[in-house]
Amino acid sequence: MRRRLAIGTGAAAAVLAAGGGVAVLTWPSDPVPVALPESIASAPAAAGAKAAAATAEPTGVRIDRVPLTALGRKFTLPQRDTQRFSMVSVSWKSPADKPDGTVQVRTRDAGSGAWTGWKSLEVAEEAADLKGERAASRGAMEPLWTGPSNGVAARLVGSGTKPLPAELRLALIDPDAPEAGGRGGGEPVPAVPPASEAPPATTAPTQAATTKAGTTAPTPPMITKPVPEAATTTVPPTVPKPPLPAYVSRAKWGADESLVKAPPTIAKEGVKMVWVHHTGTEDNPVTCAEVPKFVKAIMANDIREKGLDDIGYNYLVDKCGTLYEGRKGGVTAAVVGAHVAGFNTGSTGVALIGDYTTERPANAALTTIAKLAASRLGAYGFDPTSTADMTAGVTGLKWPLGSTVTFPRIAGHSDGTETECPGAAFYPLMGQLRARAALPGLAITSVSGGEPTTGTYYVHDKGQVHFTVGGDGSKISRFDLLVDSKVVATAPGNTTAGSAPFTVTPGSHNAAVRVVHTTGATDITPVTKIIGDVMKPTFPIAPTVALRAGTYSDTAVPVAVSFKAADNNGKISRQRAVSPKDVPMLGTSTLWNATVKPNVAVAYSVRASDMAYNEGASVTTRTIVQMPENQAKRTGSWQTRSASTYLGGRASAGRDKNAKLAYTFNGRAAALTFTRTPATGQAIVLVDGVKVATVDTKGPATAHRQTIWVKALTAKTHTVSVVVVGTPGRPTVISDGLTYVK
Repeated sequence: MRRRLAIGTGAAAAVLAAGGGVAVLTWPSDPVPVALPESIASAPAAAGAKAAAATAEPTGVRIDRVPLTALGRKFTLPQRDTQRFSMVSVSWKSPADKPDGTVQVRTRDAGSGAWTGWKSLEVAEEAADLKGERAASRGAMEPLWTGPSNGVAARLVGSGTKPLPAELRLALIDPDAPEAGGRGGGEPVPAVPPASEAPPATTAPTQAATTKAGTTAPTPPMITKPVPEAATTTVPPTVPKPPLPAYVSRAKWGADESLVKAPPTIAKEGVKMVWVHHTGTEDNPVTCAEVPKFVKAIMANDIREKGLDDIGYNYLVDKCGTLYEGRKGGVTAAVVGAHVAGFNTGSTGVALIGDYTTERPANAALTTIAKLAASRLGAYGFDPTSTADMTAGVTGLKWPLGSTVTFPRIAGHSDGTETECPGAAFYPLMGQLRARAALPGLAITSVSGGEPTTGTYYVHDKGQVHFTVGGDGSKISRFDLLVDSKVVATAPGNTTAGSAPFTVTPGSHNAAVRVVHTTGATDITPVTKIIGDVMKPTFPIAPTVALRAGTYSDTAVPVAVSFKAADNNGKISRQRAVSPKDVPMLGTSTLWNATVKPNVAVAYSVRASDMAYNEGASVTTRTIVQMPENQAKRTGSWQTRSASTYLGGRASAGRDKNAKLAYTFNGRAAALTFTRTPATGQAIVLVDGVKVATVDTKGPATAHRQTIWVKALTAKTHTVSVVVVGTPGRPTVISDGLTYVK
């Protein structure tokens, strides 16, 4: 709420009609929006309830004050030790007065002991318009959130030619004070304690780990689900009222109700419009975990330093999207706040915590503000995209007393007074808030043209974006599809769901859907990433055939085929073996098993598809060769056995120790087949003269053509030998040949 920019710079223009005393506020149409940055788009709306935190036990707010008026026209307050505080504020008696120059402060971090640089405070504009509250208001600077601090210095720079305002004072506000009810009953207290009484520089309050000096995780505040508001006579019975978002109540964020100076005032006309603010908290951003303490400090400053009856805002929202109850009186009542002097009655005010002069608000926060606005305006039958006629209730400000001004139902603070609030980066989003309040829940539901997925979508070059939105479809003029911030397709309105086609080049693209209300207000989805992909998957490892153990025959040999597919985007969606048999596989598969006929060439073929439906293939041709035992070189005594149960109708049996069969072949894998019985014994296996295994051919029953030794080899000529061990009591080994991959 800082007074930096005059009306007219990025804000609205106002003209008084001659003789009528009526002003009509107009606002610029929204520019073609740029798709939201991914960092904003990814901000989770549900994070607020998890990230926000309150102190473990109720605490009060202590305010230590330092009188400044007596320091001279150009004062300097040397840096000094203080009790702990987290907010600095400067105020004076009359809002019509202000210091001649710029007030600057610097503070010392309670955790690290480091001093900040000098920070300038901005003059806060007048906010109250209720007669009693306005009469009690003081002039003030916008407060500065420092986080836990225990040292301060201040100075006045600039002109300094005029006397300082009466009752000029610096306030150090601690929202973690152990005593409730404030300190001093609203009267000044001793300026600061002497250094000997100041807390040590290493002392830090307990707070969330995300805060500057915190060490422990706090307890999140309870989120209150509001009771549905009773219907008013202005709402047609057939029109559903949007619900108020869940919120953190005053009790849960720790409001000190003893500070409140007057009961709430309820506007008879209800809520005709919503004023949008930012708190202007800069330099030391308020984390979501610190928000309950921040709101407590704002309340204390509004009442004790600015002289308001209660906290000025009706609601506050943090960057995580959590809604906080503000001024007392009921979240669904038309409570008159103190945030836009002259136009508080018949309106409600919501402040986004933070400074949005250069930083764009998070999407989660915008959504919460839009939901709040839709609920408060809907309760009285007002369309968020329409306008409201408001009568200026204060003289001496931007609008003459009694003049009627036409505002947007959802307006920025700068529409109503000379301020830059809600910030140069926030104000252009007012149209987006109006559209989002009227047409909630705009979202891209899916992108077709590639494998179904969420998050990032892949297409070859063409696809279709599908989207939905809530609200009244008859109020939708059209939908625009933006790819890389350019409109590439338009879909007709008068509906709450649709789709639009697109074409993209290879690479990463940002897509967003914009809905255009019949009034011209627009909302836009967070970006959805779309990858254009025209490259086929490759096979760094082509199909490689290995023999498997098991039962072999003259017509069937079990094999294992390994492979490795890869994609330029690292996303293989599915695979399929197409030869020697069709076998569907997952995108992560690297192996499939098959049974093939020996002694004939067989093609082993696999295909892989990526997320964009690009398909790559790889094929390897191999021959599985069976060598009968009569092709082995024999050493020692071997007997030939004939039966149809053997491979090729024959096998060789040896029982003498060191009797050997040597199979020589040119291949890349080998397997030895035996007949197993309860009486057969062990054999040593040599590869190229080197012992690699000892196999035991004993089995529980007689079984022929049993392959019990397999090995992958380098593709070249090898000799695999079977050597009889001569096992006591069962020396016989029955070799039924060797199988290899040619």
